[in-house]
Amino acid sequence: MKQYILILLLLGSVINLASCFFAPGERIRRKIASKSMAVSSNNSTLPEKYGPFFYDQPVDHFLENSTTFKHRYWANTEWYQPGGPVLIYNAGETAADQRSFLVIDSFMAELTKSLNGIIIVMEHRFYGLSLPSSNFTAKELATLNTAQALEDIASFIRYVKIPNFEVDLPPAPETRYIVYGGSYSGNLAAWMRLKYPDIVFAAVPSSAPVQMKYNFYEYFEPIRKFAPKHCVDAIQSVVLFVDHILFSPFERAKINLKKRFGVEDLKHDDDFAELLSSPLGYWQAMTPKSNPFEENFCSVFEGLTTVQEYVDAYGGYIKNLTKAACREDETINQCFDTHDPRNEMFTEIGDESRVWLWQVCTEYAYWQTGAPIWRPTIVSRKLNPNWYQHQCPLTFGEHDVPKIPKWHQINHEYEGWYASMDRVFWVDGEWDPWRTLSVQSDDAPDRNDWKEDARYAILPQSVHHWDFFPSAMVSDSIKSTQDQIYDVIKGWIDDDERAKQKIHLQIL
Repeated sequence: MKQYILILLLLGSVINLASCFFAPGERIRRKIASKSMAVSSNNSTLPEKYGPFFYDQPVDHFLENSTTFKHRYWANTEWYQPGGPVLIYNAGETAADQRSFLVIDSFMAELTKSLNGIIIVMEHRFYGLSLPSSNFTAKELATLNTAQALEDIASFIRYVKIPNFEVDLPPAPETRYIVYGGSYSGNLAAWMRLKYPDIVFAAVPSSAPVQMKYNFYEYFEPIRKFAPKHCVDAIQSVVLFVDHILFSPFERAKINLKKRFGVEDLKHDDDFAELLSSPLGYWQAMTPKSNPFEENFCSVFEGLTTVQEYVDAYGGYIKNLTKAACREDETINQCFDTHDPRNEMFTEIGDESRVWLWQVCTEYAYWQTGAPIWRPTIVSRKLNPNWYQHQCPLTFGEHDVPKIPKWHQINHEYEGWYASMDRVFWVDGEWDPWRTLSVQSDDAPDRNDWKEDARYAILPQSVHHWDFFPSAMVSDSIKSTQDQIYDVIKGWIDDDERAKQKIHLQIL
């Protein structure tokens, strides 16, 4: 019972942390969050002077006379001095309510203060209250794509007037706009500098997986490589045991196996495989001050030495997860079946989880899978791209989504690992699963001889955009990188100011 309550509390508390990109266990976390006893409430409110404010944003930037929607944002102008920059953070693939606090409590806020600037947190279209439509059908989500999201930021830079701020900001590039982002919004930061260099002065993409990938088994490699060895050995042993049975022709053995995890009624093996991967999402949810992966999951294997002990411990953990996630009026199969088109996950057109699913089904993929047979794996090989891909037509309609996401086109349009821009500071966590698709991936091209004014930093023993945390919360090594970010951006601003003054003198 104690472990069951701990799972409820921890899963409830990491919903917002893990919502930065789809992490393993996202589906079960949403189920737990939907049960009132597991919702983590946050009653703190941001002072009204910071927002929210709303901007009339075109629904379709590429359609003349488009209708508009109310685009929500927050702004902190209290540190501004003439000539200071504007730092913009797009909150990415989640409602921005909690991330609105970054205008006062984050490294981005500290950076803005040091630069005498303005910080703005803007919500991403179709998330939170920034809704071009009241539902999330394929027809309504047609304007949810990379090009529209980038143009949202560009439109904001060109036209927004911050309420209760009496200074008339000069337009870009006279006012320097810096786009900071983490995870998917880190992609947006990099791509804004790539596509809009005339109005975006600099960018800081943190934990930005700019290289799209369809079969993204590498996601789990940092966990396998850097997690505690005893824990990894236990997980690998369980997965090997599980796959030996799942890939066999013996149905009774499969049922008995699933029974040890409390899900003997779960019909499809790939749904079972995905369920077993759920605890691995705790790795991405780690922060500089908390480690739910070790404390909540790896701890179940302490003192155990045999495969059967590992299986029973893992099985007990999954039993508690399912108890926390599934309603009393539904069977295990109804709770986790992704193959039945009647499942409410496919029929509830107002379900906000459809929004990110649309983005990965149409453009990004990022399907997190078991490793190929020639590599060790901590995830069942029954979890393959098909498990993700089959949900796309079931959710949006067979003829309303591409056969596979346009990930190749995204890599071509936005240059993936090969994007090269001046005045970009790339930041990644050494242990971050998403670094495997960033420009600082071990598989990315060597940039040592590239002719660009860019900077790179890998935060040691860090996971997903840990540079976002206030300097008082992070290690000395992260604090050192934060200091470097300030020094570099301040240097870029000073260089640009000297260049402008030189041009002015030449004109005179």
